[in-house]
Amino acid sequence: MPSIQFTNFKSLLCGVFGAGLISLAATPTPGVDLDAEIEAFALEDLGAELGIQVAVEGRGVVYSRAPAVPRSTASAIKTAILLDLFTTRGDLDQIPVGLEALLRPGTHPAFNGFSVQALKSARAGLVGRTYMELARVMMGRTGADNQVYNAACNVIMVKLGGPKIISQRLRGLDPAFAGFDINRYMESWNGDGDNLATPEAMVILYSMASSGQIPGLVPAKVDALRDLLLDYGDGSPGSVYEKGGTLYPSPMVRVHAGYVERSSGNLVYAVMGEISETKIGDPAEAFSRLMTAVDLVTRKCQMLYQP
Repeated sequence: MPSIQFTNFKSLLCGVFGAGLISLAATPTPGVDLDAEIEAFALEDLGAELGIQVAVEGRGVVYSRAPAVPRSTASAIKTAILLDLFTTRGDLDQIPVGLEALLRPGTHPAFNGFSVQALKSARAGLVGRTYMELARVMMGRTGADNQVYNAACNVIMVKLGGPKIISQRLRGLDPAFAGFDINRYMESWNGDGDNLATPEAMVILYSMASSGQIPGLVPAKVDALRDLLLDYGDGSPGSVYEKGGTLYPSPMVRVHAGYVERSSGNLVYAVMGEISETKIGDPAEAFSRLMTAVDLVTRKCQMLYQP
């Protein structure tokens, strides 16, 4: 498939996925009433907020709930960072230089949130790896403990110029990516927020991957990026491509974003739940209910317009 350049990917989302907003009441999928499912979780009682967008190839956006409101992303933001890596670096088989020094305490603010032992583990697990191998660790496709997984992301972010530069390049790639606000490194969270994205921006990002039409990428790189997103299946219909995210305790975050491969038209989704301040006394209970709600709503979203 040839690489196609787009000045605004919304034109592709409308052209390939369709332009119309279809109400959930009109869905032909039996047994799926997404509004009723969401209301049953009483998320407002927890202080939870939910953002959703779902699009189906050939139908357009089939469900939206606050799609333009930025939400915390946790590790779900790594797909946007992956896209910047793929569109910025020509040779992903190159080994980045200087990691042994970079992953030492006090060397770079990207690693201030890591303990001495965590940095030792990161050096053992990451030094000598290529950019592609680092990406596999960052995306959870190569097994690693949580801090090495996040250190891999921070190494990539440092080599790409840092959070602000990554955000700027993404916005230059497509205006819809103004919905991404990458403002910090992994493990630098200190309770005052998180990297942000809108459900709409997430859906456009995954629509690029789903369609195979990613500005600036040749087909081989598109395939490689998709391989890093494959979460379930073998690429045949029914396969799920996703990168989720979870954060606790402040904010509490649960995110699922990705697409489902379908023979009759792929389904792209972003379900983003967040609690900034819980309204109930037990934060752990609030978080458990948030995760349950987002996980079940995601599964219902994936059922919309079944072939």
